[in-house]
Amino acid sequence: MRNIFLFIAFSFVAISTYSQGKVEGYVKDKTDGNPIFGAHISAGKVVKATNGKGYFIIDNLIEGSYKIKVSAVGYSTQEIQVFITNGKTESVEISLEDDYHFLDEVVVSATRTESRISDISGRVEVLSPEKLALSSAQSIDEALTLLSGVQNSRSFGLFSHKATISMRGVSGKEQARTLVLLNGIPVNKADGGSVNWNLISTGEIDRIEVVKGPGSALYGGNAMGGIINVVTKKPNKPIEARLTADYGTYNTRGVKGKFAGNLQNGFYWTANGQLRKSDGYITQSYADQVANPFIVKSTFDEKVINIGGGYNKNEMFSADIDLTYYDDMRGTGELVFQPLGNTTDHDTYQFRSAFSGKVGTFKWNASLFYLQEHYKRVSEWFKDDYTWYDVLSVRSDYGLLSGVSYSFKNHTLTTGFDFRVGAVDAADIYYTSTDKVDNRGKMNFYGIYVQDELSLFAGKVKLVAGLRYDLASFYDGAFIINSPSAETVFMDQYQFENLEDVSWGAVSPRLSVQYKPSEMFRLFAGYGRGFRPSVLDDLCRSGRVRGGFKVASPNLKPEYLDNLEIGTDYKPLAWLKVSASAFYSKGTDFLYYVSTGDSIDMGFGPRPIMIRSNISEVDIFGFETDFSVTPIRNINIYGNYAFASSKISNYKPISIEDTNNLTGKFLTDVPMHSFALGAMMRSRFINAGVTCRYTGEMFVNDQNIYDEIVLSDRYPAAFTIDLKVMAEVFHYGTLSLSVQNILDKKIYESKGAVSPGRFIVLEVGVKY
Repeated sequence: MRNIFLFIAFSFVAISTYSQGKVEGYVKDKTDGNPIFGAHISAGKVVKATNGKGYFIIDNLIEGSYKIKVSAVGYSTQEIQVFITNGKTESVEISLEDDYHFLDEVVVSATRTESRISDISGRVEVLSPEKLALSSAQSIDEALTLLSGVQNSRSFGLFSHKATISMRGVSGKEQARTLVLLNGIPVNKADGGSVNWNLISTGEIDRIEVVKGPGSALYGGNAMGGIINVVTKKPNKPIEARLTADYGTYNTRGVKGKFAGNLQNGFYWTANGQLRKSDGYITQSYADQVANPFIVKSTFDEKVINIGGGYNKNEMFSADIDLTYYDDMRGTGELVFQPLGNTTDHDTYQFRSAFSGKVGTFKWNASLFYLQEHYKRVSEWFKDDYTWYDVLSVRSDYGLLSGVSYSFKNHTLTTGFDFRVGAVDAADIYYTSTDKVDNRGKMNFYGIYVQDELSLFAGKVKLVAGLRYDLASFYDGAFIINSPSAETVFMDQYQFENLEDVSWGAVSPRLSVQYKPSEMFRLFAGYGRGFRPSVLDDLCRSGRVRGGFKVASPNLKPEYLDNLEIGTDYKPLAWLKVSASAFYSKGTDFLYYVSTGDSIDMGFGPRPIMIRSNISEVDIFGFETDFSVTPIRNINIYGNYAFASSKISNYKPISIEDTNNLTGKFLTDVPMHSFALGAMMRSRFINAGVTCRYTGEMFVNDQNIYDEIVLSDRYPAAFTIDLKVMAEVFHYGTLSLSVQNILDKKIYESKGAVSPGRFIVLEVGVKY
């Protein structure tokens, strides 16, 4: 393994003998000469952003003439022509005049090819580097709540070991319903569909692309509710270095470092690291604290190391490879006898590689990835007697993604093949008895897709038609109890192994049209079908869940979502943009935990036996509206509102003993109303961002009935205000202050546990 790492490191620092050119320079305000932060510089489809000094660099350019386009919010767009000679650097200084312009980002997640947002017949949004830099979010999933209709579930902020993102009325309990990509490579785990959002440092993000609505026609499973693509930064200068330290509420402290460089011959390399820990706070409700003498603070201690590099000389060939190691330990707030009490621990090893190129009118890409997570959980409690067991789960996901696109006349044809494997091998090891409970299983996924983008009437009309077929199989499933005792005897009847393989297929079509007569206006409409496959946790694991005991269900089918959408963008003035979308989604074979009609005694009295089943049809409809306005040069104001109604339209109980009729009930964890309002201010000395967010009431349970812990049938609405202030100090220093939840709003979840409340972080740093 050591030799492999040495070989990769050596490959990335090898210097090519072939020289090439670059263009670098500064972008400034023509009126006062101040540098412009976050200006976008594009050469063809290559887009860069200026740093705090207004500096940019575009390298890996072969000899030839280039049109450089420079744009920034509040300024007029400017174009210049430069001629690049191999081995030479062209230096420019660009001054922008006051005006108002809204960026048209280049994204890849919506079509699996490079496309500008205004050319995509669907709703795609981008969190820009500037908006991310001025967000107080401490994690990527928190930053996503700046977008309309996006719901974040992270009850305890940084202290949460699990977080989920959903959008457009799909229940927030299921991360598996939204596909998450890191530089175009999936990170959802097949075991539970979850994503470790803590693994991705906010400081290394260039932008986040969000595709709303089903994306299964291109990406297959998990893209049922939408796609999120997190794009990381690449170095621009020969040597880049940064070191920051932060301190915050609950004695939370951390340090981040980056050392990277662009060798100016096509090769680049990067190394990043982060350490962060906190003394924590008590998350449990006051009633739990009174009833349980073993409650302690919930804490965390995490570290992440990333090394990578690549080759991006020109369009003919590029390669990107990186390796990540992540380790954390999060206390969950209860300690009886074990040194750290109840904890969760994730040890993650991640390898990603992406290759692309162009041959004539053909463009191709291929990605290889491997992710292995060692999940460990210590569970102990003392009720009538003491119980202690550890969960050890090895989760593996790996695969190949590929695609080819070909442009001819007014068509762009894209096709490809994907292959993925997901596996879990887990055990519950009891130390207060003789039991060892094993569960394991594997899934293979095969997908083939084709899409045609047709441009008509000089680009004013665009038609997109796509189709994908996915085939999946579940095999090697088992749930086994070794050396059973009274502790696990109630699970004996649910053991299984040597099952026949279970296979299923899914067809995902897409059809959309866009009319864009000018840059001021566009109108689009479309239909798409998405699906979400069953996760291994439901297929092969039986065990305790909140409110009862769930049994494995190896014969589950996928769930589906058919979506109709219409949307528009309108820029009546150069400094004003408004957008609106309306959608209707029909869900079929939706997966739910439902009662089998039986009960079981797990040592705490009778509890219902649950099973995941394809039992429901769901109707979701809603609309979203966004606006962005720049009243004066250095201030941008943005806001959005989203409405979503999500109901179970047809509930089919699997047992006559199940007396719950969920037909007509609302999905849980979906706010009917939400809005956000924010502003960003830039100046020579200081930059600031403020965001207000309202999240409406959400139903607590599937029955939409009174909950004895929450003391209502719904979670109350929440209104929060966040602030971020940052500045450069003597060119090489940085200083920032983030305040989340300024009003110290206490937000509770289903067990009565409470959020961190107001959270303040001060960060200082140096950079080169």
